[in-house]
Amino acid sequence: MADRILANRDEFLRTQTIEHDAPVPKEIPQEELMRRMPRPLRHVKYIPVKNLVYFSKNNPPAFSYETKIKIPLAKDKLVVQVRNAGLNPVDLKIMNSYTRNMNRGVGFGCEFSGVVTEVGENLHGKWKEGDEVFGVYYHPNLGHGTAQSSIEVTPSKDVVLHKPSNIGFAAASGTLFCLGAAYNILDSLESKGQLSEKANVLINGGTTSVAMFAIQLLKYHYRIPNKLVLLCSEYGATILKSHFPDLCDELIFVNYVMSAGRIHKPLQDMINNRETISYDAETGQPISTPYDQGKFSIILDFIGGYQLLGHTDVLLAKNGAYVTTVGDYRADYTKDVYNAWDNPSANARKVFGRLLWTFDYTHFHFDPNAKYVSKNDWAEKCVELLESEVVKCIVDKVYDWKNFQEALDYLRKGHSHGKVILEVERF
Repeated sequence: MADRILANRDEFLRTQTIEHDAPVPKEIPQEELMRRMPRPLRHVKYIPVKNLVYFSKNNPPAFSYETKIKIPLAKDKLVVQVRNAGLNPVDLKIMNSYTRNMNRGVGFGCEFSGVVTEVGENLHGKWKEGDEVFGVYYHPNLGHGTAQSSIEVTPSKDVVLHKPSNIGFAAASGTLFCLGAAYNILDSLESKGQLSEKANVLINGGTTSVAMFAIQLLKYHYRIPNKLVLLCSEYGATILKSHFPDLCDELIFVNYVMSAGRIHKPLQDMINNRETISYDAETGQPISTPYDQGKFSIILDFIGGYQLLGHTDVLLAKNGAYVTTVGDYRADYTKDVYNAWDNPSANARKVFGRLLWTFDYTHFHFDPNAKYVSKNDWAEKCVELLESEVVKCIVDKVYDWKNFQEALDYLRKGHSHGKVILEVERF
């Protein structure tokens, strides 16, 4: 009996061993077998990012390492390793709007240049790794910025373009926001029939970056024959002459420093007396130059305030255009807030300007979101202007991004003559 039990046990064990070691049936597909087999969890991959953030206007910016870009990348996105970040006064306005501490860091900057390092699946036809690009990354309400080692860009929302080979990364990073603004201001004036070959243009703030691009567009692109009248300091006039020596005879400079508080007076005298008065830098002797262009048909105001606006009756021709990027209040980047409301008089002027003041008043706000590009294709046209060297970006200062506080202080004073650029660390 015992022998029979042992024999049955051995037979049972033998059959179990044979079944365990039997080959896998051929009818089970390999894919099905792989599906059934347990596999280890994949590790989530990220691109580490170093970025410059702040928590409110009352706390200085600092470097953060908390941002990470997840890969594989979404199908409609690019990752750009940032080489340079361009700074603009609007960056200071955005910072000033964060009056209380946020629970996360807010990024800084809205312009960039760099190299594509990752391409989403749906974008392989147009973009590839290694492409040199530049653009505008404008997200004032989301807290994103370009002063970081890498940014995740969505071409359907963000303006990103191949960088022209004839401009460097620093200049490219400071181009599209101000050039785009200048182009759209003038394109709008032209579409309304206000910018023609007879245009007589006054520019307040001649050495601002938008003004520098406007000067080039008016003279090199629109070919306006009349001389442009520029309000700036004596040093600013010297800067402009050095950058555009071929335009020295095409520009009339009026020194706002010598007429502080009553800048309309030398302009009014110029119109009434049909001459401009400048002064020799060495002897101080007055120099008279004939002026026969009359009142201005267009005033471009990049400084703000009432000094010109309060005297449009003597400065601006009937049915003229007054365009400001600042508004009725003079720009003060230590306290100006992004998207602040205009005062009641400015709002009334927008609505009733033609009826009550016989001129067209525009407070221009530039939104460089990609969805607005299709209206006039401004971004691609700006690239064409850069490639053909019709316009160029004037860079004032380039700072290592570790010296960001110096860059912000310089920008905040409002005395820059061209673009302020950050050199971003390779991280």
